[in-house]
Amino acid sequence: MAGTKNPRVKDDRAKKRKRETNDRETIPKRHRRQSREGKVNGADAPTPQKIKHQASENGTQSKHLTYFCPQEVVRQSDDGEAGWRISKPMGGRMMDIDPILTEDEQHLIITYNTSIQIYTTADSLLVRRIPISTLDTSSEKGSTPARIIATRLSKSNSHLAWVACSDGNMYCVDWSQSVGPSPVFRTTSGTANALVVVPAAYAENKEILLISESDKASHMDIVAYQPISDGKAKSKALFSLKKQGHGLQILETSMDGQVIIGAFQDQLFFGNASRSTQNLEELEYDVVSFESPDLITCIDLRLRHRSSGSTKNQPVLNSTVDVIVGGARGGIYIYRDALSTIRSSGKSQSGKDGLDVQNHHWHRKAVHAVKWSRDGNYFISGGSENVLVVWQVDTSKKDFLPHLSASVENIVVSTSGSSYVLHLDDNSAMILSTAEMKPTSYISGIQSAATDMSEPKDLLVRRVWNTPEQVRRPIPAAIRPSEPSKLHVCVGNGRQATMSGDISAPMLQSFDLESFTSVSKQALARTHPTDVNLSSKGHPFDEPLVTSIAFSGNGLWLASVDEWRPTEKDMENISADLRDQFIHERREIYLKFWEVRNGGESIALVSRINAPHATNFPEIVLDLASDPTSSAFATIGADGVARLWRPRVRQNNGVTVKDEHGHDEFSWACAQAIAIGDCTSLGDGMDLVDSTYLVDVQGSISFSEDGSTLFVAFGAVDCGVVHVVDVASGRVAQTLEGLWDGKLQSIRALSSYIIVLSNDLRVYDVVGDELRYGIDIPKISGVSELLQLAVDYTSGHFAVTLPIGRVSSIGVFDPEDPEPLLVRTTPHRIVSLVSAPATSGFIAIDDAAQVWVIAEGSDPASLATVQPLQDLQLDDVPEVLEKDVETGGVLVGEDMDVASEDEIADGENGIVDGDHDVNMYNDDDDDDDDDDGININVIPRQSLTDIFDIAPAFAAPSIEDMFYKVTGLLATKPLAEQ
Repeated sequence: MAGTKNPRVKDDRAKKRKRETNDRETIPKRHRRQSREGKVNGADAPTPQKIKHQASENGTQSKHLTYFCPQEVVRQSDDGEAGWRISKPMGGRMMDIDPILTEDEQHLIITYNTSIQIYTTADSLLVRRIPISTLDTSSEKGSTPARIIATRLSKSNSHLAWVACSDGNMYCVDWSQSVGPSPVFRTTSGTANALVVVPAAYAENKEILLISESDKASHMDIVAYQPISDGKAKSKALFSLKKQGHGLQILETSMDGQVIIGAFQDQLFFGNASRSTQNLEELEYDVVSFESPDLITCIDLRLRHRSSGSTKNQPVLNSTVDVIVGGARGGIYIYRDALSTIRSSGKSQSGKDGLDVQNHHWHRKAVHAVKWSRDGNYFISGGSENVLVVWQVDTSKKDFLPHLSASVENIVVSTSGSSYVLHLDDNSAMILSTAEMKPTSYISGIQSAATDMSEPKDLLVRRVWNTPEQVRRPIPAAIRPSEPSKLHVCVGNGRQATMSGDISAPMLQSFDLESFTSVSKQALARTHPTDVNLSSKGHPFDEPLVTSIAFSGNGLWLASVDEWRPTEKDMENISADLRDQFIHERREIYLKFWEVRNGGESIALVSRINAPHATNFPEIVLDLASDPTSSAFATIGADGVARLWRPRVRQNNGVTVKDEHGHDEFSWACAQAIAIGDCTSLGDGMDLVDSTYLVDVQGSISFSEDGSTLFVAFGAVDCGVVHVVDVASGRVAQTLEGLWDGKLQSIRALSSYIIVLSNDLRVYDVVGDELRYGIDIPKISGVSELLQLAVDYTSGHFAVTLPIGRVSSIGVFDPEDPEPLLVRTTPHRIVSLVSAPATSGFIAIDDAAQVWVIAEGSDPASLATVQPLQDLQLDDVPEVLEKDVETGGVLVGEDMDVASEDEIADGENGIVDGDHDVNMYNDDDDDDDDDDGININVIPRQSLTDIFDIAPAFAAPSIEDMFYKVTGLLATKPLAEQ
């Protein structure tokens, strides 16, 4: 059971041997840091036989495990022991904020939950990411990042953008520069709900920020702020609105800032600048408000020129204001010349009589976005139907762009009117040409399930369905061995569709971590993305749930398990005592095998196994594992049988069947079926075949690194048994008892160890036949299913994630030492944890669609991803490069690679071979002044090769590591004079 390790790990494991009884009190080979005081059971840990004996004597299992709580573990340095560290978060979730298309239409600015990201429209590539309210693992525990609520371009400088956060902080960002901004000022109330920017009429290159702020849902205050140079801002309260209830707070303004419109719940208000102002104190708006027929979800205004002249009693009005409003129940309302009409009626504060209102209705649920076209002859709307609707104003004729990948959240019309920008609910955005309605640019982030940053617009009115507040189970994800830079994660058709059922995620997204772009998305199970997916009673149809995915060891195959079961609403007419049996009989479970093709092509379904584990009805597949050395897969089902699946060449009358490319076609079948478990007593005791008696069983499965052994944890209730199966013979070679307790989460094999995660974490040495150590998992309220375990074969370490409320703790461990190498707390909960088979390190995805990389910086085979620019820390001069003031030399680190004296001497003598570069030494003067000469150290070509060509591009070390190694070659001490 030996795997491929880097040289350091191989040396550490070289002395591994089976321990005798008198060796169990010896000191572990790996020296522990004396500064740590936490003691956990390691060398003197009781064996499973001792545990079983003590349990039989005491009647209960012995409490031999030390209590583990991340808050009590000594906090590591930024790099952690042995160089382990966690990167800053990358990616994120696109917010429900209009994207910004620059005036030249060359760049697209998208607001994420903790940053704004700038993309080029020509190639859809990320130019820069500017963090706004990002929290990383160095942040204070329990802190949560502020939510970005608005992003607006500056009126005075097109390269500046104002960003407002929910905590009241206002940022001015130069999106053309990669500089993280600091807050310019903070609102008086410390809150912000909406933002618009208007130019200051009394001064050039100055602007005023109108901010809606309130900490109560029934109150809305509009306050004007003018930033000043000392980091503060002048403020003036303009007006307030009060109304009981709940809803959105929306603000929009005309280009000149003379007209503002807004919405507060179901109230629509208009504001017109009363007179020219000379300073902020004189700024006033005449405000008119009235109730609309529905809760308002989106608004837009258009200035329309008219030719009416002036009279003696009324000044000239060069333009009128047309307002379009989207409602929470699907209605669209157009108010033409609303401001003038209300004024003519003599009602200065409220009223709606005499308004010219047009009502349009097509959307089944809330209108998420509505915008005027540039010429005013059309308006565009979008909602949860995955359809973009183009309306002709005069005739109400509709054109549709159907079958979008998710619901439409935001629409932006370009300045020229030639393009539409759509932000979709599946964390993607696209630019459409208005002439052909074809996408010219597409941007997508990680589309896994994520919590809502704000209340969905569809839920502003009460419905028969609801979305959960948090992700309740791990999201299946995997990395193909031959492509460690691509992450494959299960996703759904938008956030609301994903969260409406049991976290439905029937799609597989391939995401390139190097370019940080989405490569493809393909369905693994049946989906209803654009069909009418609501029942007659308004309930959404639940899609199948993909529970497990895994790539084969050679990367040629992908196996997936999807499951569908009836929901509670489907059993309203079934008696309570028959509901469980009805669910078991009606559920659908499929094991599918896919051929993975190279060159970015979609995967192809080869075989589908209906009910791979079944008794009198389909049994659930508890876990799926792949053999790291072959194309085999293994599954463990609730029927107590472990099955090995292998491909075989498809034949027709003895002739091998070929595909269209001349390659052999394969089919998959069960090669071995191994009965597992005395705990469920397949032979005696409880009978799983009896469909009238339903047993709640748990199971997890894992191959050894060499594929010769299969470890199966299986049992009913709290059995705690692990079966060691010889793959070649299919025989259960050994049964290990007492290795897990409570709810079983995962079992993984790493070198000669098996790691079992349940209510506690236990590491068992199979060769030494001893329990190395155990760590008790704290009983913290939350989602216990989000306890996750991943192993890194290359470095010989494993990682564990622990949900703690709305955050997660990540720990990296050595199987020989119970003290963690690294412990960090992320500001969001981790929903996926994977490792790459061919490289070192781990990748974690949180419930904000952010990617975290846990890697060992000193390992040249560490996982390669696009590291955040702030992780490079090029402004921090490392200690090895600091000048020695007294000697004028440069300090050289002990581990730094430098040219040897013999290599330098050969270079000085003019000796040049294929492995060395020509030595350049220029000393024009004959005096002894060292400062007159230019001394350039010789860098052997082999040293540079060891840095840049140590691994292919997709598995190369980070830029930071290579930078410091190259500077280490250059930072040698001056040679002593001969």
